[in-house]
Amino acid sequence: MYQKSVLSNGLRIVTEELPYFHAAAVGVWLNVGSRDETAPENGLTHFLEHMAFKGTPRRTVLDIAREIDQLGGMCNAFTTKEQTCFYGRVLGERLPRLVDLLGDLVLRSFLAAGDLERERQVILEEIYAQEDDPEELVQVHFARNFWGDNPFGRPILGEAEHIARVSREELLTYRRAAYRPADTVVAAAGRVRHQELVDLVAAGFQDFADGVPHRGREAVNTHPGVYALARDLEQVNFCLGAPGVAAGDGRRYAATMLQLILGGNMSSRLFQVIREHLGLAYAIQSYVQFFSDAGLVGISAGVSPKNLGAVMDAIRQELKQFTQEKVSEAELTAAREHLRGSIILAAEDCEHRMLRLAKHELHFGRYLPLEEVIGGMLKVSAAEILELARELLRPSAWGVALLGPVDNTGDYGLG
Repeated sequence: MYQKSVLSNGLRIVTEELPYFHAAAVGVWLNVGSRDETAPENGLTHFLEHMAFKGTPRRTVLDIAREIDQLGGMCNAFTTKEQTCFYGRVLGERLPRLVDLLGDLVLRSFLAAGDLERERQVILEEIYAQEDDPEELVQVHFARNFWGDNPFGRPILGEAEHIARVSREELLTYRRAAYRPADTVVAAAGRVRHQELVDLVAAGFQDFADGVPHRGREAVNTHPGVYALARDLEQVNFCLGAPGVAAGDGRRYAATMLQLILGGNMSSRLFQVIREHLGLAYAIQSYVQFFSDAGLVGISAGVSPKNLGAVMDAIRQELKQFTQEKVSEAELTAAREHLRGSIILAAEDCEHRMLRLAKHELHFGRYLPLEEVIGGMLKVSAAEILELARELLRPSAWGVALLGPVDNTGDYGLG
């Protein structure tokens, strides 16, 4: 059963009680991510996420680690372009301890100078590891160029040169500005009682108040083209992307169906043509991303340099076909069944249901029942997919990021 409450400070609490579950998952979702940073603040949202686990007035860093272990479940956090989430999953009977811990981490972390210096080095190692991971780095390279000089294009981790100089005062100032109860959702699913959680959150977050006026988010622009970054690698990793649809756009179901048929699983067109028929790559996949006011449809893979041209030609052909012919009824039926099964199976996990609760509240202001989501997917027609493909898959709209033994003289685009 779904329920929602709003505290006097504006913090929202959404729950889905599933009494047949033994576990409960809880997440504190702050509607702030890397796109909410100014250029001098880039990386601070992620830095704060790390520092939350380094001690509070009530818990040392060792106390936090021990308590997480003693809860017998898990507790973690992540930062995206638009949100920061602190979350955990425990047995339902241990929910009060988890909520108390999450509130302490989010609101009362010390940001002590010594801890900051140690964690700074951890984050720098994370940045260096990303530099050594071609699959991740090509995504960062794509975002920088496709979204351009905009918070949306900056790396979530920040730049090493800037992270090396971040001060405690900068982090404290940014936390006061960025962490706001009116922009916070506490979501829980599984063995949880709504009023009990409301009481726990009200007690743990009673001192949480908006410090400064809310910042507006800068609108995004795109910069199509080819962005080649030469690296001495055995493969060329590439990422292709074009503007998609926003989370609240009614065409999100059609966009999901489109990408699934294009390259979302092993029976998809791109996988079958490029992996199975031509043998040009070990794997290739498409994906969609939905943000509050923007979206992305993308394709990524890693290939031998000698196969890059043939792979790009094959992708061009598949995209062209999508804009000229309706997908077959067999493809559409298979995609519907795949999505229906995936949605239902994911609902067996209380953590996944918690994620859905929070994202629905942040994007729609309400909960979308499983039946509504599945119904929306099943209603998508071949005509709707064709219409959306003609809008999204225009060659002139795409950006192409390449990482490996490449240069800027090759014709790697989709035109």
